Amino acid sequence: MTVKDKIQQTVGGARSKLGKATGNRRLEAAGRMQRRRAQVAEVAHDLRSKARGLARDMQVRRRADRPGDPW
Repeated sequence: MTVKDKIQQTVGGARSKLGKATGNRRLEAAGRMQRRRAQVAEVAHDLRSKARGLARDMQVRRRADRPGDPW
């Protein structure tokens, strides 16, 4: 999760609400899209971080399982 994604979600939500309040359907749709895009980016970032952590853990386990390896 990055701060940039959270900011984009907040701005998108505000644009969507402003569009709804003023009756501007185009602004409302653009705000929804901006918010959803930021949510997808946040989830992708979280998945990448988890995958990197799992890969690191597997490397550490593999090294620990090797007998006679000085490292």
